[in-house]
Amino acid sequence: MTEIDFALNQKSDTDKIELVGTVLWNKANEVGHFTKLSEAEKVFVFIDIFESEINRNGLFGFFYNASGKYAHEVLQAFQTIGANETAFIINDAIKGFEVLPVPKDILLRRQIIIKRKLALENFWSKLDDALINVSEDIVTLLIAYIAARKTDFQY
Repeated sequence: MTEIDFALNQKSDTDKIELVGTVLWNKANEVGHFTKLSEAEKVFVFIDIFESEINRNGLFGFFYNASGKYAHEVLQAFQTIGANETAFIINDAIKGFEVLPVPKDILLRRQIIIKRKLALENFWSKLDDALINVSEDIVTLLIAYIAARKTDFQY
């Protein structure tokens, strides 16, 4: 039994996601960076990065911090697992930038955010509320995605 199989055999969905996350972050450390993981594994990691940032600092924090450099990859990850309602909100959040694509460079991204801080805070705050109220079950979608691609999640 692989570590992913073990994770997916847990009783609670939260335990499944937490164990998969532990496995993938350990693997990322071993290979040097999460960007060296398989495409399917990166989908999980991009969603994990987004969810972690959103739960602490909302969209403002996501874009302002280092995680914001992955805005477009995060959008694609949610589309990939079929979380279209969430992807629509993230796409709207991305459109808040004057410059697209969202800059990878944190200093440039922060300059843009600071220039429009009040407007972006208000805009992203409304989208934060929308994210809280999505009808999609991201955990269930993510587990189904992992289960359908277990061979891409080997460790």
